Amino acid sequence: MGFITKKSSSMNLKEKIVSWLRDKEEMTQSELAEAIYGDKRHAPYIYSTLKSLVGSNRISRSGARPARYSLCEVPSSKRKENKKTRRSDSVATKVSSPKAKQQTITMTAKRAKGLINRYYGKTRKDNHHRYLSWEHCYKAFSEKRNNADEQAIDHLALHLAFYLASWGMYRGSSFLLQKDYKVHIPVVNIILEEEYSVLFGISAQDLCQDKTLSLLEEVSKQIKVCYKHNVTDTLITKILLGTFGCVPAYDRYFVHSIKKHHVSNGKYDSDSDSVRRIAKFYCDHFDVFEPLRRELGNAHGIDYPPMKPMDMCFWEDAYEELNPKQRSTHEGKS
Repeated sequence: MGFITKKSSSMNLKEKIVSWLRDKEEMTQSELAEAIYGDKRHAPYIYSTLKSLVGSNRISRSGARPARYSLCEVPSSKRKENKKTRRSDSVATKVSSPKAKQQTITMTAKRAKGLINRYYGKTRKDNHHRYLSWEHCYKAFSEKRNNADEQAIDHLALHLAFYLASWGMYRGSSFLLQKDYKVHIPVVNIILEEEYSVLFGISAQDLCQDKTLSLLEEVSKQIKVCYKHNVTDTLITKILLGTFGCVPAYDRYFVHSIKKHHVSNGKYDSDSDSVRRIAKFYCDHFDVFEPLRRELGNAHGIDYPPMKPMDMCFWEDAYEELNPKQRSTHEGKS
């Protein structure tokens, strides 16, 4: 679009966003980032400010992929046509806000600990259990993060492929089944970019921060674009769990459990605040989960990130409920 960044440097970010929207009437997050910073890659850094402005009713948000922003007080023919849609978007944003009233979480720390131990116990009984594919993949990315040449990147893509296969992502309905492991190389290159290093093994406390969630949203979008196929949230979050350890895997069992226990609405997107709520659940029971996390890591010589035990907990919970006869003895992630 080629915007010229002409706004006064003395203006704060909110004022700059409002000023640009007053001039242009409607803009996307990327267009605003280019206008303010001269670079669309700064888009993640203005997300929390945009969300704040929407929450205070100074600007409105309409549409999706990409969403468009406009001033609430400036009328235009487009905004009149989309008035009802925008009003519903605004309500949806408020409902999904972390400040919105939430039902009481029914998962206790004691039960969560028992579920995590049962899940992990299967890797103690079988030294080659497929659950361990996550450990191999995560450890490989940990060791090569700061020293990855072309050969190492190829090796990491192979690790990622096998981990995804053992976690059910190479089934007949998946486009990955028709691809070799090298299809993951562009994704590996994104994962290794320095700007995303803060996500690796991130603490639950830091995962609650707006700037972190904006970065998480950005890398998720980058991964989705890489494959040039219909990429599900399940695939994206399994990749993020296996390479960064920064989110649980949003597969059908995990989503079922976090919705059942009112931890979150189960949607992996920027508006639902699901990841933040899961991280907050960890923080609320830090004295239980943190020692357990360290214990799990010490057993296999790997530093488990906080979101991995959360993945184990809610997945095991749903699996045991939906498969009572098997009791999670033979089946793996799906």
